[in-house]
Amino acid sequence: MGKMNILDLNSNQKETILLIHPMLSSAQGMKSLIADQMGQEFRYIIPDLSAHGQSASTIYESALKESQMIYEYLKDHHIKDLRLAFGASLGGVVLLQLLNHKDIKFGKLVFEGVSLWTNAPLLDVFTRYLLLIKHRKALRNRDIAVHKMVSLYGEKGEMMADSFIAMDEESIKHISHDCAFVALPNLTLEEQKSCVFFYGSKEFDLLAAKKVVPKKYPHAIFHIWQGYDHCRKITENSEVYSKILRDEMLSSNC
Repeated sequence: MGKMNILDLNSNQKETILLIHPMLSSAQGMKSLIADQMGQEFRYIIPDLSAHGQSASTIYESALKESQMIYEYLKDHHIKDLRLAFGASLGGVVLLQLLNHKDIKFGKLVFEGVSLWTNAPLLDVFTRYLLLIKHRKALRNRDIAVHKMVSLYGEKGEMMADSFIAMDEESIKHISHDCAFVALPNLTLEEQKSCVFFYGSKEFDLLAAKKVVPKKYPHAIFHIWQGYDHCRKITENSEVYSKILRDEMLSSNC
């Protein structure tokens, strides 16, 4: 059983920010895209999810298990208050599980491109099939995989392609399953008000979000990035995105 690698930066600072990366990114990815832009006056807790980054040798089993490891770390380090918790895509699915722990207080919760499909077996089959085919192709030809990722996500693409190549098929299957069967936590009125859901107008996960958010979390903020694809808003201009996150955090009545 591997241990989750967690970047813990500026541990002397009072206010803490949790950043959970999307699939194929890493703690280092979140550090350079967000933490480095937001400033040194905050403490940052940035985990490497299993099968990613420094936790690459560990098989990803479930969002529940990932959230449990993050929760244990927060508890062990006596962190009860998070000024901001941010989860992108798969990281958002993990963050949703963390919200079941009511002994942690969240100032602001921001989800970018998080899957809210709660019972989509066909989606699971299709996504798994697609990912496994792409994975096998990437194993055969790294250059093509890198070229594709760089065209989508810029300079971070190479690291993402290598992350994908290094991933085992079992982890890919579990990630696919988690994004098709998301367990939605029950949130109080106050907790809902602290939530922001961001989606690109061109992304598939927006379909589920448009149904789920108004019904399940009617008091949350829901915002669509016009013309954007999945998680592209973060990578296009991380400085601008980090400022948006900072503004969201400062607007919370913490």
